[in-house]
Amino acid sequence: MRHKSKSNWRVLSIFIVLIAVVYGIGSYYFATNNRFLPNTKVAGINVGNKTVQQASTTITNQLTNRKFSITQNGKTLTSFNTKQVGLKLKSTTALKTTLSKQSVWSWPLHLAHVVQASSTTKLTTTQNSKQFTKLVNQEVTKLNKTRTAGKNGTLTITNGQVKLSNGTQGNKIYAAKLASKLKKALASGATTLPITKAVYASVTTGSDAKIAKKANAIINEKANYNVGGYKFAIPKSEIAKWLTYKNGQLSLNSTLVKAYVSKINTKYRTYGKKKTFKSTLRGTVTVSGGFYGWSLKVDDETAALTAEILKGKDFTRQPIVQGTGYNTKKQVIGNTYVEVDKKNQKMFIYANGKLKLKTTVVTGLPPKQTTTTGVWSVWAKKRNATLKGSELDGTKYATKVSYWMPIDDTGIGIHDASWQPTFGGTWYKTHGSNGCINTPPSVMPKVYKLVALGTPVIVF
Repeated sequence: MRHKSKSNWRVLSIFIVLIAVVYGIGSYYFATNNRFLPNTKVAGINVGNKTVQQASTTITNQLTNRKFSITQNGKTLTSFNTKQVGLKLKSTTALKTTLSKQSVWSWPLHLAHVVQASSTTKLTTTQNSKQFTKLVNQEVTKLNKTRTAGKNGTLTITNGQVKLSNGTQGNKIYAAKLASKLKKALASGATTLPITKAVYASVTTGSDAKIAKKANAIINEKANYNVGGYKFAIPKSEIAKWLTYKNGQLSLNSTLVKAYVSKINTKYRTYGKKKTFKSTLRGTVTVSGGFYGWSLKVDDETAALTAEILKGKDFTRQPIVQGTGYNTKKQVIGNTYVEVDKKNQKMFIYANGKLKLKTTVVTGLPPKQTTTTGVWSVWAKKRNATLKGSELDGTKYATKVSYWMPIDDTGIGIHDASWQPTFGGTWYKTHGSNGCINTPPSVMPKVYKLVALGTPVIVF
């Protein structure tokens, strides 16, 4: 019995040695020959016992020329050959990395299909972009023939009422989404792509409560104007008509908003309108003409009002205006002004409602050189000026004055006139000026001092 036991141990020892030798030879082989371990798969392709270059060739051959199927719920929808997309292995870097990380001592396990050492290997592949796009578009067109398009949800605003309707998804495939999924699948070495709702064309649900809430806030906000001292509210019905919803964005109909602003401008502006004035000697008079006055800058105000309304918050705004004389006391001319009464040949200067100066003057020679009627303003003040122009006969003149205050855009203004022997009365009918308001030299320094830039000048 002892002899038999010794014999068994001898056989076992020889067997163990043989296994060790084989294991060592195998480990040495894979270590020195830079080959993948048996049954190593990359992208689903067996590259066992191959070098990197051999593996690259095998993978390329199989990846670029095999059947690929798009499926859904286990059913094949369509198939194509990977040749059609120009699929290529871009580099061997990933293969080299996988090879360097494999443990040569584990080769027996690979023989038994126990270990998939390359399961995390990510190959770098490329597709011919034109071929790939063409194939995707072809397949999507084919797949969508029997599919239903989704319906976007809607938000409608009718008569100030905000209504929401939910959209329906549909099952039409969106090419860009399918292309993204397909690229990943091809790169992984897969032969099928199971698709889900993730590749369906997106639709808006229309159920965005935030947008609906903001729309209601805009429609119901208290929108107030203070235009030249006139305070009023913009009707909610107007804002409701202006409000629009498109492509997920709330906005206002610019045409309608501009029409409203233009209407406000027409009603409240003073520029270009007749102005009623209580004169010193002739009672209440109505004066036309002149560039004194203000108006809304319609385009600028339209944009500003739109931005304000879209905030969805209560507001009171002063409009954007242009011109002169805008104030918040409903005054057109105010209580500081210069009054030139052509009929009586008198000029009066008022400051804060009080008469500060009165004087006789000489206005333009009728009928061709009469001083232009209207409400103007002093837009410049200059000492020791030279006034140039032409007489009725065409003779040119250059007249020096000590004080010069232009009031319109044609060269008419208030200045001293040392050449006039007398002022007031009917003298202007035969010796009137070329249109300017000739003022006694002794009075003009006071006028110059009293009248500030921008002061209205009423000529009637």
